[in-house]
Amino acid sequence: MPTFRDHTEPYLSSYTPVLPAGPGVCEICHGAPGQGFDRCSSCVQTMRQVSRPVRRVVPVSLYQTPGQLWKVLRDYKDGLTATQRHRFTLQVAATIGRFLVGHQRCIAGSEREPWDLLVTVPSSKERVGTHPLRQAIDMLPAPLRDRAADVLRRGPVPVDHRRADDLGFLVDADVGGARVLLVDDTLTTGARMQSAASALQLAGGRVVAAVVIGRVIRPEWSKESAALWRAARSRRFSFDTCCLERDAPPEPPFDLDA
Repeated sequence: MPTFRDHTEPYLSSYTPVLPAGPGVCEICHGAPGQGFDRCSSCVQTMRQVSRPVRRVVPVSLYQTPGQLWKVLRDYKDGLTATQRHRFTLQVAATIGRFLVGHQRCIAGSEREPWDLLVTVPSSKERVGTHPLRQAIDMLPAPLRDRAADVLRRGPVPVDHRRADDLGFLVDADVGGARVLLVDDTLTTGARMQSAASALQLAGGRVVAAVVIGRVIRPEWSKESAALWRAARSRRFSFDTCCLERDAPPEPPFDLDA
């Protein structure tokens, strides 16, 4: 039977290391803040718009649009053929599974147990049937998939680019006291992620972290984004390390004019 490694190792070049928080790296999403700031403007804005944001955000990889990981994260949901969607869903599942198994202690932080519930962020558009990310989660081994729970649905307030809201999502189950791991495939501004986290925590849950497969970086946006992308791409990606580990910190200051 194919393993997580079998579905991810051939594609390591499509992943990009996520640098640990520090100068030039946002302390929340690990994107690029403005020079001299600890947080990027997206995190500052979206976290202010909700009551209970999540502060431990753990991307698996950075990615650029267009690019190979971008194609995977787009086409596992919207690929033209069932064969293509299935192939990319296997890679998405293996990426999540390999990362969670290898870094659950880092992700959970000081928690004795990693999490009680694994909750995916609902799609921003209407979909028929099970969300593709939940289908990927259902491919994972029992210890992981058995904690998956569909407790969120879209709320009465639309969530959009840099627009977060406590009512962006509603909680359909009792999550009181539960330790929740929030999982999404893509992070651009964090509006959906922060809206989902706040809804869960206002309902009594405790979001221990939010794990996202891909954190979008657009080097053309700013010299800070370009410098972060160059620094990340100069390193070799490995599933053995994550952005919460500081064994290989960035080398500040980044050369913003290179």
